[in-house]
Amino acid sequence: MPPAVNSLHSAPRAAASAAPGSEPRGPVNPVEIKSRIEAGLPGSRATVRSDDNTHFEAQVIAPQFAGQRPLKRHQQVYATLGEAVGREIHALSIEALTPEEWSARGGG
Repeated sequence: MPPAVNSLHSAPRAAASAAPGSEPRGPVNPVEIKSRIEAGLPGSRATVRSDDNTHFEAQVIAPQFAGQRPLKRHQQVYATLGEAVGREIHALSIEALTPEEWSARGGG
């Protein structure tokens, strides 16, 4: 099975009535998203880009992805971002690779 490829995923919409204390925080930026992903997936490396701070592209290299299908990999990345997905993050394109897959592509 080929490794995960770039694919645009619309983030799930937030529930109509948010839980108390979970109000939207405002725009997020690529640096903050990179930090959240790397904190949530220890040992990972992430590169995140955005032109508008609502639509993002992320490349995530993580050993946790070994043996997982693309959907499970993407779910792990979404989990690191919590409630921002569907709120501040309107869309996220994810390329999720293991370190071995990254090396095979000529990555450092």
